[in-house]
Amino acid sequence: MAAPSSPRPSAIGVPEADADAAADREFGPVLGGVGPDSGPAQEAGIEPSSSASFAARSAGPDYRPSVVPHDRLAGCAAAHRQLLDLVDRVDDEVLRRPSGLAGWTVAHLLTHLARNAEGHSGMVEAAAGGDSRDQYPGGQEQRDGDIAAGRDLPAATVRAEVAAAVARLERAWDAVHVDVWRTGFGRVSSYGATTLADLVFLRWRETEIHLVDLDLVDLGGPRWTDLSPAYVEVEWAWTVRGLPGRLPAEVTVLLAPGDRPSTAVGRGDEFVVVDAPTIPALAWLTGRDPGRPEWPALGPWF
Repeated sequence: MAAPSSPRPSAIGVPEADADAAADREFGPVLGGVGPDSGPAQEAGIEPSSSASFAARSAGPDYRPSVVPHDRLAGCAAAHRQLLDLVDRVDDEVLRRPSGLAGWTVAHLLTHLARNAEGHSGMVEAAAGGDSRDQYPGGQEQRDGDIAAGRDLPAATVRAEVAAAVARLERAWDAVHVDVWRTGFGRVSSYGATTLADLVFLRWRETEIHLVDLDLVDLGGPRWTDLSPAYVEVEWAWTVRGLPGRLPAEVTVLLAPGDRPSTAVGRGDEFVVVDAPTIPALAWLTGRDPGRPEWPALGPWF
């Protein structure tokens, strides 16, 4: 049973991005079918252009910063397409497999991805109405209960629920007015009040990382090394920014990936060099790999 198609938000067809031109190059081809944006997210004074020129644009003299997180929306839309394509190949037997997360089956993880998208939709829809809400109004108990409830669902139901949740979220993003992008927010348990732009990144993170956690390489699913370059750029900056609070007080870490500038984090007298490229270092930073014995133990990722 094929998963129902999910409309891509027209807001991500607007050429301006609020980060770097790498996201344009990364995701321009993904948006090949998206036309100019005339919807609520179009900023005053910014001329729409065809998607054909989207990938060719860079941060040159015509670049205008945007309050709408176009690069994050494009990145998450691409990850959603990858998720829906993979879910379409999942049957009842595959759902019962253990995932790459200890104690989670594929069914648990896909159910979580659907409920997570619904939680994001609720926050976006509340913000669009001038309000704010928690991602999971019932707290951790609701989150855990929702995940457990997906354990025995049939594949057809899981496919439909994931597709419907993705479609609802992308429609919600597409309907957000530029003024709501500026001041709207939701509340997530790990960060508290979080702007809509940062919520888009958190959903992008959830999709990219859990696609790998599904451990469905035999069905065409991604490995850790397949994380999209644009996502890795944003995740590296976000995760490094939060690293000081996760380090033992006595430790300073020098992240020396070799494929990007080195960064020293912490104020301790014990100096540890993490001499590993970005992708394996990020696996350690996000708790997906224990790292080398000489690297310090980290607090929770989020």
